[in-house]
Amino acid sequence: MIADPPRSRQMLRRAASVRQDEAGFVLVFFAICIPALLGLVGLAVDGARLLILDTQAAAIADAAALAAANRLDRSAGAIAAARGAALALDNRVTLADLGGGRRLSLRFAANLSDLKAGATNPLAETAGASAVYAEATTSEVSLDASLLALLGGRPARVRRRAIAESQYYACDVTPAVLCQPDPDAFAATARPGRQYLLRMDGNRVAGSIALLDRPDRVGTRQSLQDLAGDRPQFCYGDGVALRTNVAPAEYDDALNIRFDRYFGRAGPVAPDLAVYPPAPIVVQGRRYETCASPINGYSTAPPFALPRDSAFQGLKLSAPWDQGAGDWRTAGPVGSLGARSALDEYVLWNHDNKSPDLQARLRESPTRWDLYLRELGLDRSSEGKPVDTRSYGSATATIPTGGPASSPLRERAAPICYAGTLPPTQVRRRILYLSIADCTAFPNAATAANLSRRVAKVFVTEPSDLGATLVEFVGLLTPAEDDGKLRHVVQLVETD
Repeated sequence: MIADPPRSRQMLRRAASVRQDEAGFVLVFFAICIPALLGLVGLAVDGARLLILDTQAAAIADAAALAAANRLDRSAGAIAAARGAALALDNRVTLADLGGGRRLSLRFAANLSDLKAGATNPLAETAGASAVYAEATTSEVSLDASLLALLGGRPARVRRRAIAESQYYACDVTPAVLCQPDPDAFAATARPGRQYLLRMDGNRVAGSIALLDRPDRVGTRQSLQDLAGDRPQFCYGDGVALRTNVAPAEYDDALNIRFDRYFGRAGPVAPDLAVYPPAPIVVQGRRYETCASPINGYSTAPPFALPRDSAFQGLKLSAPWDQGAGDWRTAGPVGSLGARSALDEYVLWNHDNKSPDLQARLRESPTRWDLYLRELGLDRSSEGKPVDTRSYGSATATIPTGGPASSPLRERAAPICYAGTLPPTQVRRRILYLSIADCTAFPNAATAANLSRRVAKVFVTEPSDLGATLVEFVGLLTPAEDDGKLRHVVQLVETD
């Protein structure tokens, strides 16, 4: 059946009308969606820009904090140097993206808690010696040209902060601590040339010396071996244990091999200690008939040891541990040589065959350590140089004789009792590197950083006797003068 033509035309008109209506709908659809799509694209672009800006700010804060911490070397001008190192990053391209003006703010502190939110006590510019932590904060930057800002919203803002830590850890040091309830007070009063009397007495009071055990070898003889060793493989690390139960005689044996003493009160030194060599010069003011002779005490008759501070002169060491005044150069004579002072006595006895010029140089030594170095033909700049006093080198012209050649009281100046194979050439064998720390803080506060914070370099002036050891303070290790003992570690500890 064929449709009526008028009716067919009506259907065609209706179909055309529907097509026109659909075209209008598509236009409306696109008119609504295109702005939304453009907004989404804009927000995505803004988000990417914000992410990049945040990443750049974080990298800048991290780099600035690390650069600043790397310059914290415990010197008075450390903060100024650290600030300069961090602000030198201003010319980096990524930092330029943060806009003009002040791009970084810096703070420094001795304790991490001083840089926490709301803290108001960062270090002053002149307190560089105490600075351990460096905080770097970037200036706040916003995407003011963002779509959100154009639509009247709040512009996105970016600011990043980082804190870096600068720590020095002491290694290849003596496995011992000099007990001090107030380490800062000791550091403030100690000065080169002053003598201290340390006691291995099993206590934790000021002036006591205690050995330290490695965490994996607590209770073994390792601490004694490290004490006797010429190159102790020991670091002040986390977990070291305080050892106060060392017998004074064992401590003496481990310490006194530096004086060529391989026979102690109880007999021969233990084999695990006897393998270590003595120092190049072993003058001790004590006369021995043989290498197996037992220790004899301090004497006011020849031979003469290095002069003591006046507070410690006498047959018995009865003065408090810190009564040394560093007056050894003017302390009176102890014998009957007709000398003007104990120093003059020592020089006349041990260097009577030397020229007046050399004798004068020895008398002018500012410390006993300097005197000892001059006897070896060295000074502070060359103290790490090996010296073999058994050979006919330049040192033989300056080393002590142990007494006049004609005297029956002459002692041995160079080692002859050591039976091992290692050469007795290390001048620093008479040096101890001791952590100055509060012994009552073990084990909780005895961290590697705390133990390494104050390390004293001391010179053993004569052999130890029943745990009583006279030492001369040489100085505290610093990054500038550390004898190769300090390891610098810089790391980020906080970021936000």
